[in-house]
Amino acid sequence: MKVLKIATLLIVSVLALPVTLLAQEASISLKGRVSGFTGTFGDTYSAIGYEPSVTIKPTAKPWAGGISYSRNLLVFEDHSDMKVDMSLLTFHAGVKGTVAKYFHPFAYALLGLRFASYENEDLPAESDPVFNSLSLSYGARTGLQIGGPKWRFETTIEYLSGTNARYLTPETFRKATQEGRNYRDFTACSPMSAITVGVGVTHVISWADDTID
Repeated sequence: MKVLKIATLLIVSVLALPVTLLAQEASISLKGRVSGFTGTFGDTYSAIGYEPSVTIKPTAKPWAGGISYSRNLLVFEDHSDMKVDMSLLTFHAGVKGTVAKYFHPFAYALLGLRFASYENEDLPAESDPVFNSLSLSYGARTGLQIGGPKWRFETTIEYLSGTNARYLTPETFRKATQEGRNYRDFTACSPMSAITVGVGVTHVISWADDTID
């Protein structure tokens, strides 16, 4: 899984480099994020994490796009020795503008990959991670940057769903123990749909003329 993540990031970097060099503006953001899941997956999990992202505007028009990577720790109410990490590699594209000089609203469509890794401290260390999943994710994000030409406060809200993905819950291991079967026989399958709120800061690097925001 780690090899796949690294390879994906390298490919994206190579493909994005020509566009970045032609960009008139690049925004580098770092946000904290909190996610609430819906559906059967949301009956067990919520998430807290962080997200660095890069957004570029290749022209003076409002079109913009970029890439983000988020790392999320999934949490649940039941006491359990299971640890779940979720990573999202997401491409975004849409529009970004400026209102009254200091307000910069934006709206993007999202498409990417979702990686989830499940570990259980009750099992031998050599068996970790006990389960991995990979699924396609898609959705939309809107937000607002407030500030001057260099540093801005940024807040976002997004809805992200995706294709069905297999996942584990603490109940998975309880059922497996009770019936004397492998825990993989009790994996659940569901879209991992979530509403996420993000808050952070953005640094803007501009190569445009002073007359272009």
